[in-house]
Amino acid sequence: MAKQISDPGFGVKLGGTGRIVKQDGTLNVGRTGDRFHWSDFYHMLLVWSWAKYLSFIVALYVVVNAIFGTAYLLIGTDQILNATDGDWWMELSDAMFFSAQTLTTVGYGNLAPGSPLVSAIASLEALAGLLIFGIFTGISYGRFSRIKPRITFAENAVLSPHRDGLNAFMCRLVNERSSLVMDSTANLILVMQDPNEPQHNRKYYQLTLDIPHISSLALNWTLVHTITADSPLSGLRQQDLVDRNAEFLVILTAFDDTVGQQFYARFSYRPKEIIEGARYVTMFETTPAGDVVLHVNRIHEVTPAVLNALAQERAPINEPPSYL
Repeated sequence: MAKQISDPGFGVKLGGTGRIVKQDGTLNVGRTGDRFHWSDFYHMLLVWSWAKYLSFIVALYVVVNAIFGTAYLLIGTDQILNATDGDWWMELSDAMFFSAQTLTTVGYGNLAPGSPLVSAIASLEALAGLLIFGIFTGISYGRFSRIKPRITFAENAVLSPHRDGLNAFMCRLVNERSSLVMDSTANLILVMQDPNEPQHNRKYYQLTLDIPHISSLALNWTLVHTITADSPLSGLRQQDLVDRNAEFLVILTAFDDTVGQQFYARFSYRPKEIIEGARYVTMFETTPAGDVVLHVNRIHEVTPAVLNALAQERAPINEPPSYL
């Protein structure tokens, strides 16, 4: 008899038919009522897109420069050495350019403070420039140094014939980068809801994998759960999985040896994303010279396969796609 596991953190008393993990790996959880804290700002700068991050830096640069430039303009550009006498536009230009040169500590030598007050403000602006650029240099390095794994999961899981006359639930993944991924551990969790319960509480089952851990993800990795009599999938039909809002959660923990960081990847499969009676096409081959070639573009390819007799009486989980 299959045993349940405790809630891994996705919630138990939740209804609805939405998936827990989106296919981009993010959790399907919306948030509201959050209170902003100043420490959250650093996290936002790390996770923003590059376009949004660079736009913010440019906007901050313009705002800070405008504040100090306005201060110089109000004091009077006549207190800035070598400033051009003229209309307000020329004075504004000199004030802004002097502010930009001070903020970035460039100091070309043409425009310079001409009074103690301007020198004091310029000193504060130079300090602000050092802090701002120092902070954003560190944040930019943090953004570059954060690893963003390119683990690709097959778009469909398969129900395939396996050893000892049994069948198995399989899904596979591959590292699309040439980086060396080490110490990889995978978890496969089946989530189902009982349609007979009023609250439709979620129930979680840890699916046993034939190989839950590998030392090196040099090739693709196919996760295999053999469907024995003790498996939560034993005797279930497609409609059973649909009625129970089933979802297969795949969670990968690994270590990228290139950057020396641990990373995580997530994916999920719904019943209609499982192909019954199929197996994955081999992704690698050996050349005559003895070298191994991995065809990453074959990650989604499957081929028909006859299931073992123990499961042939089951209704198909999903019809094979037309390209088979």
